[in-house]
Formats: sequence, structure tokens, C-alpha cells
Amino acid sequence: MSLVLETLDQLLCSDMPLSVIRGLYPDDGTFAVAIHSLLRNGDIRLFSDGSEVPEWRWRELFKAGGFLQEMPWLRLEITDKGARFVTGTT
Repeated sequence: MSLVLETLDQLLCSDMPLSVIRGLYPDDGTFAVAIHSLLRNGDIRLFSDGSEVPEWRWRELFKAGGFLQEMPWLRLEITDKGARFVTGTT
């Protein structure tokens, strides 16, 4: 199973801390590219302290590596689109 599918599969159960999902990936760069792609595609949502992180912050977090400093406060949640993708339903 690809790491992206594994990420979505893990999130089917419930939202998770970013740090838990980070453990699925071999390095920070691969992780950042994958999570940023899932966010842009609308498969997952990113939250910080209970509030959704706006799209304009994604680049700062995942292109510039800011997620490393903010990881303790960040959580991921799968969207309906992401759930349909991973389960193969329409």
C-alpha cells in the first residue's frame, strides 16, 4: 500500500496528531510533499488547536518546513472525498 493510501486509511478511524502520521514516512521531505498534496486535493483537513488551518498557511508549513515546530498542535482529519478515495466508493 502506498504511503498516501496508508495515511488516508489511518485517518478513517478518527482524526490524528500530525506526529503520528509523520511516523509512517521515511523522512520529513517525503512527508511534507505527501501531506501538502493531500491537503491541496481536498482529501484531508489540517487543524491547529481545534481550528482549521487556512489554505494560505499550508505552503509555509509544508514547503518551508514550519510543520516541524508546530507539529505538537497540528491534527489531520480525512474528508468525505478522501474517505471515498481510500474505500473505493462513490
